[in-house]
Amino acid sequence: MGDDAKIVLIIVGCIALAAFVYAVEAGYLELPQFNQTIENVIDSSIAFNQKVEPELRTQFAVNPTKQVRMFISLKDNESIKELQSKGIKIIRKGKYVNYAVVEGNYKDLQKIVSIRGVNKVYDDKKVRILDFDFKGLDINKLPVKPAIVSGGWNLQAIKADTAQNNNFTGSNAVVAVIDTGVNHHLPDLDDGYLEGWDFAENDSEPDDEFDHGTLVASIIAGEGDNIYKGVAPDAHYYALKALNDEGWGNMSDVIAAMEWVLDKINEGEKIDVVSMSYGSDTPTVEEQQICDLLYSKGVILVAASGNEGYTTSLYPAGYDSVISVAANDVSSNVAAFSNGGALVSAPGVQVPALSTDGTIKYVDGTSFATPHVSGALLLVESRKDLTPQQAFNLLSISTNAINDPADKVQHGQIDCIKMVNNALNLNLSDYRSIWDYLKEPYVQILMGLFILAGMKIFVWKRSEA
Repeated sequence: MGDDAKIVLIIVGCIALAAFVYAVEAGYLELPQFNQTIENVIDSSIAFNQKVEPELRTQFAVNPTKQVRMFISLKDNESIKELQSKGIKIIRKGKYVNYAVVEGNYKDLQKIVSIRGVNKVYDDKKVRILDFDFKGLDINKLPVKPAIVSGGWNLQAIKADTAQNNNFTGSNAVVAVIDTGVNHHLPDLDDGYLEGWDFAENDSEPDDEFDHGTLVASIIAGEGDNIYKGVAPDAHYYALKALNDEGWGNMSDVIAAMEWVLDKINEGEKIDVVSMSYGSDTPTVEEQQICDLLYSKGVILVAASGNEGYTTSLYPAGYDSVISVAANDVSSNVAAFSNGGALVSAPGVQVPALSTDGTIKYVDGTSFATPHVSGALLLVESRKDLTPQQAFNLLSISTNAINDPADKVQHGQIDCIKMVNNALNLNLSDYRSIWDYLKEPYVQILMGLFILAGMKIFVWKRSEA
């Protein structure tokens, strides 16, 4: 290149530089703010980490293309429109609390987090049944079958049998059982069944393949028409299947079940108690909100404390609006597996209950202590409409002493006669007459043995004479 060409290039470069400086000074051109760009990247990363729970971040770190069911906590349901505008498919959205459920990969998550109305994004948390050994013992396989026709030791322990003898049977009271479904075709569970829904499969048949919800419902409302009677045999129930055939469910299904209950209440239907024998280790804002809404509508919420031996209850039992229930055995000892933070306890160790196949099994867990409390409240609700706070107060003054060295239970084991007396200002006696004892299977067996022994002695004496 010649000297003339070099001079021309220098002149052109100077002119271009001058034009660039003039454009910047005149405001026609804005230089990139490099410091600000770095700050924006940092802020975006912080916002992402704040909005996305660690468990979900870990899942996508391992596999960014994995399709994950996500629970999105929203500031308002208007944000759902923005989610849809970004191509996010909504599986479910909240009716009374602000949330959406979607399924997507890491790219979808980035779109979700960019929306201003998104508070938090979770993996759609799993809840589980709270049994210790719910399969229990099948009494049909025992060498000697216990006689448990109209109940068992559990009803006697809480004096539900005495309450029933005084015509407190739960008539006109209604409970919603949120669980794995119920076999409502069994002779001891068919008359009280009102309606149901399967939130796992989205249909109207809440069948119970896992055999947990049926056990729970039988303790509450077993009718005694065939082989099993529960605490409130004349109560009615809704069966809401929010946990699947493997014994776990999504948090969104549980919330949807509670929204279903709230729908019924707003339609003028009567639901006195919601019984929940499941739990999750961590609280969810939306679950607490729907529990609080039901509480404000006058619905009594009862839930299992959990079976991990923790000092505190799982959720929903851990919310202030929910009655937490621990388990005790036949000797009134609080079970070692039972979690703390419970208001009261009830039988939950080797409790007889009706299985989905129509047989009676012995089962363990706070899952099965909970329905005793639900049933006991129905006995009172059949005569008097309680507010949730009244239910808390009533249970607090209607218990008997228990052995609780770890202080897991605030009060004691529930007593149905005390509950009825305290709620209705009655003076029913829990005294059992000689005729009540003669009805007991073990007394009848002993009487039979005495009669056989007497006959044998009589025959022996006659043969000697």
